[in-house]
Amino acid sequence: MTGTALIRTFEHYCYTCVVTTMGSVLQLVPAMRIGVKYPGGASKSERHFLDFVIDGESLWEKVGRPRDTVPVICFEYPREEIVRALNRLLLTEKAVIPGDRRSLFICSECGDIGCGAVTAFVIREAQSVVWKDFGFENDYEENIRLDEYKHIGPFSFDWKEYEATLLEAIDNLKQPQQSR
Repeated sequence: MTGTALIRTFEHYCYTCVVTTMGSVLQLVPAMRIGVKYPGGASKSERHFLDFVIDGESLWEKVGRPRDTVPVICFEYPREEIVRALNRLLLTEKAVIPGDRRSLFICSECGDIGCGAVTAFVIREAQSVVWKDFGFENDYEENIRLDEYKHIGPFSFDWKEYEATLLEAIDNLKQPQQSR
């Protein structure tokens, strides 16, 4: 299957962080990982999520999908955990991974960092926020696999636009599901 066959977007869930003078454009775009049932009973669960699309390119396609991970904004996971993950990206909650790194993509089946996560340093620099030093890690080994992600980032976003985009996603998640 091609990449376009694996992603279905839903326009009413798209949130955009538009940056005109200082870096990248961040969009939170609805997408889906198609579920699969294999002979013998094994399966992959269908997952619906908001993909981090940066400067028009899907970060899930670049780093999440190859590791069979999904963004932390996955609708099948508890809303409270999604809100906490977004607050960690807003730097209002502590990171759950040693070294102050933030999860962007987590296990597509259970959401547990122990299965492995694509992480990055998220730092605020004056009027911007930067995602840099992407890597793959878990919560029980000290080793962070950085080499395979050297070509990703850094990405710089205007802080006010970034904050507004993530807060809008949080507000939407706090609404009853039928009204979204």
